[in-house]
Amino acid sequence: MKTVGLRSIVLYILLFAFLGGVGWLVLNLFIRGSQWAAQPYNAHIYVDGSLGDIEDRDGNVLAHTENGQRTYSESETTRRALLHTVGDTKGFISTSIQYTLQDKLTGYNPIFGLNRTVFSDLGSTVKLTLDSGACTAAYNAMEGHNGGAIFYNYKTGDILCKVSAPGYDPMNVPENIDSDPEYKGAYLDNTLSGAFTPGSTFKLVTSLAAMEKWPDTWTELYYDCYESEEIGGSNITCLGYHGEQDMQTALGNSCNLYFAKLANDIGAEDLQKTAEKLGFNKSLDFSSIEIAESECKLSGANPNQLGWAGVGQHTVLVNPYHMMTVMGAIANGGTYVQPRLTEDGGLFGGGSATGGSLMTAAQANNLKAMMRDTVSGYYGDWLFPEGLNVCAKTGTGEVSETQEPNCWMVGFCDNDNYPIAFAVLVEESNNSLGAAGGVVSAVLKELIY
Repeated sequence: MKTVGLRSIVLYILLFAFLGGVGWLVLNLFIRGSQWAAQPYNAHIYVDGSLGDIEDRDGNVLAHTENGQRTYSESETTRRALLHTVGDTKGFISTSIQYTLQDKLTGYNPIFGLNRTVFSDLGSTVKLTLDSGACTAAYNAMEGHNGGAIFYNYKTGDILCKVSAPGYDPMNVPENIDSDPEYKGAYLDNTLSGAFTPGSTFKLVTSLAAMEKWPDTWTELYYDCYESEEIGGSNITCLGYHGEQDMQTALGNSCNLYFAKLANDIGAEDLQKTAEKLGFNKSLDFSSIEIAESECKLSGANPNQLGWAGVGQHTVLVNPYHMMTVMGAIANGGTYVQPRLTEDGGLFGGGSATGGSLMTAAQANNLKAMMRDTVSGYYGDWLFPEGLNVCAKTGTGEVSETQEPNCWMVGFCDNDNYPIAFAVLVEESNNSLGAAGGVVSAVLKELIY
């Protein structure tokens, strides 16, 4: 009897193990079945006509299967501009539509798999919120530099332009792409998966931290700038001799010494706390894609390091997608609208204020006023289409002594007809207003004209 009882226990253990394994397999089939089915080694997905079209917001076809081949836009420039959004045939770009929305494009469902049925033939086309003309304009304006540009409607959440470089032509993939340094990072979408030294764009964060710490007296904060000054045992330098300034004047002058001194008076803990309220030091999600973290970790920073952090140097890093949403929050009275990339919502849904409040309405309006003054009083409205009331801040992020800096422009249009927020990064340039500002100008002209 003991033997029979022992055998029964063993059989029950095996039965539970079997049922558990089947349950695990079924669960993963529903969760990951589309990804398994649409891996690049299942080449027939791309060549038997079962991969649906991808279109931009105006119905322009960006990817299509024809005569057994996956084809892309007729324009090579457009193909390159949209590579990281649309994707490649081999599935190397894991943040692209062709990779992340495989189930919709293939018509996959967990019951019939990839077999063609009336159910799988429904709705295999993916329509994007992007304007392909704006993406092409951004790519051309980057003039061969690496970087990223991302624009969205901060009222609806529609992403209007998303471009990353370096890249390649998906219809003519270079044979030496994995060995040629020119293509290093070509599979990475800088707008979603990159983090870069922000330079003076971070002065907006430092400004907000001052408003948090001194809500009633921040406008009375004055500091002197004599071009170079020792702080914490080493010099912090500025591009000019600005004398005594308040915050708004210092933002227009992009004065390093003002914001370095301000950061030290705010303190490392409070500056980091404000940055974290804006989403720094945490992983943001964009559908199934994990956005690269923007970083502001100031524990243990000495006064010199804290001063440089206050002007967007030291160890501070910023992701373009994240910075775009921060600009959307400033434009929207403190609350940003969740971005979306597909018009039907789908896995890239958005269009609602799910991002939550990043700052008070009063703080958002203060920043908006300073950014507007920076454009009208220092950069000049001539750079942008007339009437958009662009509010912006440039930044020059020093990378190393052997490389040209990262050039940034972040901001938005304070215009109800064109509610557009943006973040643009042009790597290894030396003129933020000309390089990044030139991209912003080109995209805005394409979007409104």
